[in-house]
Amino acid sequence: MSASPQPLELSSPPPLGAQLLRAALARKPAHAQEVPRLEVRVRHFPVDAQQLARYRVVCGFDADGFLPPTFPQVLATPLHLTLLNRPEFPYRLMGMIHLRNLIRQHRRLPEGAPLSVAVWVEGHREVRLGRELDMHTRVELEGALAWEAVTTMLRRLPGNEARPRDERPAAPVVDESAFRDSRPAHWGVPADTGWRYARASGDYNPIHLSALTAKPFGFQRAIAHGMWTLGRCVAEMGEAATVPALTLAVEFKRPLLLPAQVQFQTARQEDGVAFRVASKEGKAHLVGRLVPRVE
Repeated sequence: MSASPQPLELSSPPPLGAQLLRAALARKPAHAQEVPRLEVRVRHFPVDAQQLARYRVVCGFDADGFLPPTFPQVLATPLHLTLLNRPEFPYRLMGMIHLRNLIRQHRRLPEGAPLSVAVWVEGHREVRLGRELDMHTRVELEGALAWEAVTTMLRRLPGNEARPRDERPAAPVVDESAFRDSRPAHWGVPADTGWRYARASGDYNPIHLSALTAKPFGFQRAIAHGMWTLGRCVAEMGEAATVPALTLAVEFKRPLLLPAQVQFQTARQEDGVAFRVASKEGKAHLVGRLVPRVE
């Protein structure tokens, strides 16, 4: 196996629009290949105050002087795309499926603080539908780790059902029976949610914008961004999400077609709060768990 490329050091976040265009035009082989270690870093990463304000509005967060726990994932999106657009990454970004996220916040991030952000990926796991890849994000404040995340994605590959599996299927983030006695709150999710979140996050993936742009990818209508759904859930949990240190685990179960009427539910657990967003029929779009921690 050839040596992995050197980490890519950038002086500033790359323009997200250019990275999305590169992803849309990329042509890469569909067969299975090794995923080398790829890394990209920006040591002085500014937070755009206008982007943060738009994000707070579309997800429902208060302006309290700190970054919402889910916002660093949005902040790092240009680096995620830069990494996955590299010629050494073997798959097209378009068509990758976001399965799970695990976020660990070690301290709250002041909104004006200078941050250092690094992203890397290496290797894969063989699963029934293809390959799972873990993208790691690390955010440092004043030289110390403050926030980190693992984003798990799926690359579907034909014929993978016959391949040897590396691991057993991942355990569910939450046993959905926990919500049996939970009284739901009802949300209306407008048709323009994808556009509004795109303006806040910079993620203009066509599957989120309109039925016309989503249909070539197999969706009858636009679908909500998974990270919007997660951010909306965390904002709804109020004080539980404002502790200095926490772990946030989430599993994206099925697409949320826009517009939609959904149910938001929470359930107290010994170590934290379980939550989910489900259709009126009770089919989960997202399930997750927020656990406060003592650092």
